[in-house]
Amino acid sequence: MEIKKVLVSGDALFLERYQLLFKAMSPHVDRLEYLAQGNLTQTRRSQKIKNLLPKFLLKPAEKFFRKNQQTFIKKSQETEQKIREFEFRPDLVFHLFALYCPFWDKFDIPYAMYLDYTMALAAKNWSAWAPFSNAKELDFWLDCERLAYARAYHILTMSNVVKTSLIEDYSIEPQKITVVGASANFPEPYKGEKSFGSKRILFNGSDFERKGGDLLLAAFKKVKQALPDAKLTIVGKKMSIDRDGIENPGHVSSRSDMRDLFLNTDLVVSPAYCDPFPVFLLEAMNYGVPCIVSAQDGMPEIVDNEVNGVVIPQPTPEVLAERIMALLSDNYMLVSMSEKARDKMKNCMNWNHIANKILQVLKNCEASQ
Repeated sequence: MEIKKVLVSGDALFLERYQLLFKAMSPHVDRLEYLAQGNLTQTRRSQKIKNLLPKFLLKPAEKFFRKNQQTFIKKSQETEQKIREFEFRPDLVFHLFALYCPFWDKFDIPYAMYLDYTMALAAKNWSAWAPFSNAKELDFWLDCERLAYARAYHILTMSNVVKTSLIEDYSIEPQKITVVGASANFPEPYKGEKSFGSKRILFNGSDFERKGGDLLLAAFKKVKQALPDAKLTIVGKKMSIDRDGIENPGHVSSRSDMRDLFLNTDLVVSPAYCDPFPVFLLEAMNYGVPCIVSAQDGMPEIVDNEVNGVVIPQPTPEVLAERIMALLSDNYMLVSMSEKARDKMKNCMNWNHIANKILQVLKNCEASQ
């Protein structure tokens, strides 16, 4: 089988987010088209509304907000129907993530799946991402995922954590899974200058609790006492934080403004409790910013401990503050880590490299079948 015509399917938000991957893939195939299904942005907005509902309205609203087997199957069947109505028959469907499957009733067109996480991992590591009313509903969803993975032509994952979950939680054969990593929102690796000495720490607070914001605030209090000129900038959303040395511009929509922030930052810190494969770290490393992260999920596969950043197995405010202060006081180490971070992005964690790897993997799968 030759892969000349590819149809990319998935939620509209994901298709938009990974445009640079598809752009890197497109020169290697004759035709690449898109099929966007659903609206995850609207779902997340609805979830926020749910969180604001008074308690007496929560129970009636649960049915509307939670995931379940029926929604997985219905969305899969709707996607399958749209694929069959498409103007051409694809050689391969490239499906983003596992909110549903591109087929459900007849699996006659090969499909590959690209995953950053599994529901089994979400249920273990961050329950808010597994909003099931009981264990039975979760099991039903996992059964749907299991079928989708079992019928896939091949599964591509961002991290080894996800590969392990597919093997242990879903009984998928290891040879059917390839770890390919991911990249961030830049067409080419940054080639400009990067300086240090600002004493600025940058934190993505878009999901403050999950990303370990409480740990960082407690650590920064200690850092500020030892290094009075240290600054903490929290981006992602506006918060009610009024402390000396903390800046909170909220959501920064301008790419040039974010670039300037990275270039004027000494450290990105992410002591997250759960973060599958954070783009923010990849963007920071592209601009040569060393990162301090927890050893959760895919983060240790992005940051190489003591090479281009620091990985802390179980961050506490004390340990976090100690590592932050050590690096902010050592420009030589910051520069060394910065260079190695940029090398990693240039050599392997960019979309051109990843697209080539994905297509080579699929080509090898063809040869083996």
